[in-house]
Amino acid sequence: MVLKIVFPLLILAWSGNGNAVKHSDSASEPRQFPEHFRFGAATASYQIEGAWNVDGKTDKSEKDNEATEDVRQFEWGQYAHPIFSESGDWPAVMKEKVAAKSLEQGFFSSRLPEFTQAEIDMIKGSSDFFGLNQYTTALVYRNESVNGKYPVPSYYDDIGAVLYQPEEWESSWSGTTWMKIVPWGFYKFLTKIREDYGNPPVYILENGCSTDVGLQDDVRVKCLKLYLDALLDAIDEGSDIQMYTVWSLMDNFEWYEGYADRFGLYEVDYNAEERTRTPRKSAYYYKELLRTRTLDINYEPDMSVPMTIDEGK
Repeated sequence: MVLKIVFPLLILAWSGNGNAVKHSDSASEPRQFPEHFRFGAATASYQIEGAWNVDGKTDKSEKDNEATEDVRQFEWGQYAHPIFSESGDWPAVMKEKVAAKSLEQGFFSSRLPEFTQAEIDMIKGSSDFFGLNQYTTALVYRNESVNGKYPVPSYYDDIGAVLYQPEEWESSWSGTTWMKIVPWGFYKFLTKIREDYGNPPVYILENGCSTDVGLQDDVRVKCLKLYLDALLDAIDEGSDIQMYTVWSLMDNFEWYEGYADRFGLYEVDYNAEERTRTPRKSAYYYKELLRTRTLDINYEPDMSVPMTIDEGK
């Protein structure tokens, strides 16, 4: 049985200073991927959200740290905890908070359905790998401003916290307001999977960033370099990451953003009847990465050379 847990539009909630996160000391040197590591380019997705926190290095309050953990458990723990944790079932904080809110709101029982013991046992450990889609990161806080912020009852009222992204964080493109470039969030989430869930095999099923129209997508190349460098940091520390898939092979319909957001390694001309596909700079970079199985942040592709499929590759 193959059961896939997918977190595509993953917003990793965090509290503290991202600069505290470890990165490779040899970031300027080429880095080799493990022998059996697999790569891909995705063409389909789902959408869920998730959350994250820092490893004790924070200038935030204990209340914010607690709020971050709550967000994490609600946003992706509700999917991962029943399958990958030793105890199974919903995350404890999720059960406690929904039950308490339900009581306040006059319900006779919790609005969160209960698993039977048989269901807990059946679901726990039922996955062959942890499938992860990850894009960006958010910060979390909890104070009196949360009171009355959300409809009652509601999912976010149950959590009782606020997620946000600082304006000074770099965006991949102004048209995609949520798409901030935060590779340390990727590293920290991969580390969290290893530490909390017994280091299951992890398949990165989506990771990428949006840009505007144009073939010279330097920001996407930058994102690939930064996020793959963070991934290799996690592997170096023992995380069992076995696959990386970039989103996406070509531009496509992106949910409520329609055709405005461009995530493709290949640009699609939507005005042409044949929907012409043209490789961007990132396609050349990704091809070289696949050919060499090496992350070289100094490599600059020659786009004057026609894109070809190498024989036997």
